[in-house]
Amino acid sequence: MIKRMTTRIETIMARPVVGDKLLSLETLLDLLSKAYSVIIKTKIALYRTGMMKSKKLPCFVISVGNITVGGTGKTPMTVYVADLVQQMGYKVAVISRGYKGKFEQSGGVVCDGHKLYCTPEESGDEPFLIAQSLGVPVLAGKNRYALGIKAIQKFDSQVIVLDDAFQHIKLKRDLDLVLLDAGHPFGNGKLIPRGRLREPISSLERGDAIIFTRSDVKNLKKYEQPVLNKHTKKTPVLRTSHYPHISKIVTGLGRKLDKKSVEDFFEKNRQKQGLLFSGIANNMDFRRTCEAMGMGIAGHLEFPDHCWYKQEDITMLLERYKKIRADFIVTTQKDYVKIAERFVIPELLVVVGVQIRFMGDYGEAFESLIKKKIQSYI
Repeated sequence: MIKRMTTRIETIMARPVVGDKLLSLETLLDLLSKAYSVIIKTKIALYRTGMMKSKKLPCFVISVGNITVGGTGKTPMTVYVADLVQQMGYKVAVISRGYKGKFEQSGGVVCDGHKLYCTPEESGDEPFLIAQSLGVPVLAGKNRYALGIKAIQKFDSQVIVLDDAFQHIKLKRDLDLVLLDAGHPFGNGKLIPRGRLREPISSLERGDAIIFTRSDVKNLKKYEQPVLNKHTKKTPVLRTSHYPHISKIVTGLGRKLDKKSVEDFFEKNRQKQGLLFSGIANNMDFRRTCEAMGMGIAGHLEFPDHCWYKQEDITMLLERYKKIRADFIVTTQKDYVKIAERFVIPELLVVVGVQIRFMGDYGEAFESLIKKKIQSYI
């Protein structure tokens, strides 16, 4: 019943409003969306007028965020930015909210750049994945100002990268990077719960750079370009693509295959099919990614974003695997960190990761923007 209702809501959210022909559920969602809009606009106005104060950390702060719910690639972009800043010679730390992790309320150090100090359940899935992907300190928790102070005191951080923080305006930032999915930058143009916008499109004016993701496979629709132009007149607009890759392959005995075996996997398994499972913001994007990689798809089990898997979920997965006679199981890096130490998967498990790549000359433009901004501060 819940799944059917969720599907119904997603269908409503996906299509534009036509005249006054609204179903009762649509009317309710529209009213809630308008109420949410008032709250968000009031909050932004209070901070803009100074009636509510934003705090400033004594270091350079970069925010990576978006204006819609759903995956735009914030985590791989956060990894990209932190790695780039580190290569420039600065001491960098990453702070993530740690959604649904124990650190979300208490706050904590996920890693110091060398050693992990917690489990995914404590940090949340995204901070843990970021910590595994980088050699910089990573902290998680809602109070990002307090964590920023800790990063400065404990790790002497000169630059802090905030993961998913465009709406966190209680903390000032020196560079705001706003990510938009090239295929669906504004959803249906409505705020949640009627649409996918987390705040009005006009909020793009706060951004210092607009970065389109998945630009290699999707393009803006004709009616979206004027909307973008209106709110980004002098803001740099850059374009990236998602580069999927097999990050690791784990055998049923828990042994990870060597790099050569991973690289040759598709070539040796062209006729075989995998059973996918994922719990991310847009599960269909994961399926399309696997298809684009040339992977045969035997089936796909979809779970909610940030899902913490239980034994019954893994049991269902393995039963489905045997029933459809798939040849291997496939999941995302984000999902793998949540099962790696908790469950035994007695089958070949393929873990797919995604990296951000700037297209054409946009990479040089982005690096130049980052460098100039930091140099003007430090």
